[in-house]
Amino acid sequence: MKKFNFDKKRFNSKSFKYGSYAFAATAVVVAVVVLLNAILGLDVIRDRLRFDITKNKKFSLSQQSLNILKEIDKDVEIIILTEEKDFKYKEILEILKQYNLKSDGKVVTRFVDVEKDPLFIQRELDPEQVKGISAGSIVVKSGNKNRVISNSDLVEYDYSYGYPTASGLKVEQAFTSAIKNVTAEVTRVAYFAKGHGEIELDKELTDLKAVIAANNYEVKELSLVNEIPEDASVIFFVSPKTDLLPKELENLLAYLENGGDAIFLMDVQRTNTSFANFDTVLERYALALNNDFVLEGDQNWYFSDFNIIIPQPNDNDITKNLDPNSLFLYMPNCRSVSILKAEKSWITTKPLFMTSQKSQSTDLVTNKVSAGPFYLGAISEYAGKEPSKVALIGNATFITDSWMESAGTNGVRYIISTLNWMQDEKDSIYIPAKSLVTDYINLTAQSRLIAFLSLTALLPLMIIGFGVFVGVRRRHL
Repeated sequence: MKKFNFDKKRFNSKSFKYGSYAFAATAVVVAVVVLLNAILGLDVIRDRLRFDITKNKKFSLSQQSLNILKEIDKDVEIIILTEEKDFKYKEILEILKQYNLKSDGKVVTRFVDVEKDPLFIQRELDPEQVKGISAGSIVVKSGNKNRVISNSDLVEYDYSYGYPTASGLKVEQAFTSAIKNVTAEVTRVAYFAKGHGEIELDKELTDLKAVIAANNYEVKELSLVNEIPEDASVIFFVSPKTDLLPKELENLLAYLENGGDAIFLMDVQRTNTSFANFDTVLERYALALNNDFVLEGDQNWYFSDFNIIIPQPNDNDITKNLDPNSLFLYMPNCRSVSILKAEKSWITTKPLFMTSQKSQSTDLVTNKVSAGPFYLGAISEYAGKEPSKVALIGNATFITDSWMESAGTNGVRYIISTLNWMQDEKDSIYIPAKSLVTDYINLTAQSRLIAFLSLTALLPLMIIGFGVFVGVRRRHL
């Protein structure tokens, strides 16, 4: 039998020692990688350690949402009425995972197949069957309150090509506002007055309506001929073309005297007829609406033409709560407003925004031209036995859908800040849609050549060179 020759020198050699160290290090690294991979493969760990590297943080929640999730003290269910395997919008599920994580489990997502449980909707969500809930619907529910989220709530569309094209995701705005609504103790009601030729709520004010609803308001239309409901938190007048009727004036004054609030958005009048009844209401708050047309002469404060004014914001309870980037507006075809001397000590008025000294106005009755500056908006608080607040702005076009599509949505932020001031609220919800537009990298021919050579030649040569260097060193150990 051949005797095994144990070469002790070989095991004590430098090459064996270094080889052993290399093997041990490799084994440890492989073990660590396998262990980390197993741990990170767990859903609960993977979701918490995810990184959102999309340009506009498409799958992350804004600070507004995080603040609301931190404050909720009720359990919330997001119920999707389909089987999970049939739900096509995986991006939405990724965002919903964040709601669950950031709320410490208070917000959960549940899938319900209504084909297997056909009475679920009637039993759990809509006993009276008036909300239009059906298979495929998404419902946010807390306790006995729920809110349906439609497809139009989730996606923003661009119509500039003559047909609808998905341009942005409104998922966070939809779910955060729904969560705030169903967890709130009371849902306020905002009424839009009708019957005077106002801008139609469901045609040109849909964006404003959606954002108001997102801030825990139910939005309805109202005829002032009838007594104003007790649930009215605020009444909007958006570009009325005719004056209030005597009965409407009576109802409106009664509402305001009982502590109601109102927002008057008044476009330039195309008639010499004064709105005497509207004037009566505004005089109660030491405000007046002027029948004029304002032009801006300072090129720093108009956009493209003298009639598209960029009003200068004044310091008040509305502007101080706005982000500095939200203060600037483009307001076309404005009329001025005036602040009168208050007859009562408990009436407080403040300008909202104004024009420059180079502006001028033309009285539409007398054709008299006056030099600026002029107030384009003002707010007033009647702090009597029943406190009441009013905002008056000499323009309504700036909050219409068609105008905001090209001029931006800062007008909506002003309105929400005004509502917050009226209701003594601090936090509002306005989360812009996150763009779905793909940004392409445009490279010159030279840049493309450099990128091609770097990836196909330079990088492989560097890797090969590093490998050769390591191999040569190991041979000389």
